[in-house]
Amino acid sequence: MSFALLAAGCGDDDNPVNAHQGEEHAEAVGLIIRNSGAEIVRYENGKISGEIDVGHGKETALLSVRFIAEDGDLFTPDPIDGFSLGWEIADETVAEVDWHQEDGAWAFHIVGLADGKTTVRLKIMHEGHADFVSMPIEIHVSDDGPGEEHDHDESAEG
Repeated sequence: MSFALLAAGCGDDDNPVNAHQGEEHAEAVGLIIRNSGAEIVRYENGKISGEIDVGHGKETALLSVRFIAEDGDLFTPDPIDGFSLGWEIADETVAEVDWHQEDGAWAFHIVGLADGKTTVRLKIMHEGHADFVSMPIEIHVSDDGPGEEHDHDESAEG
């Protein structure tokens, strides 16, 4: 089983989702990120392929996350059951996550703040802890990178 990935951040061996009435949402072993339906990143079998590219001062198109179950099926946990998307950017001066509720629970933008490289770890959050944490996914920010101009209007969030 993949409990090493699932328990990261849990703090104990009793993962509450494992006892959650047959919920299989915590059984993620990987993920894919899609940009406009096209797969741009895959994390599977401990390996990452692809990266997120964005321009300096720009944001990506809406990126969607699907998690990979042990049987290879793709899924997203149900937010009604207390699951949400979490993230951790290694260098928040290079890039940030821009998430809006209206975009959906498992979709987000990456905003390029400065030229350079950083990484993001995506998480399945559940009741205050991470049930799944990805390996670091590379983000590359460059002057001529793709994306739409980013409006720093904070009023659109939360």
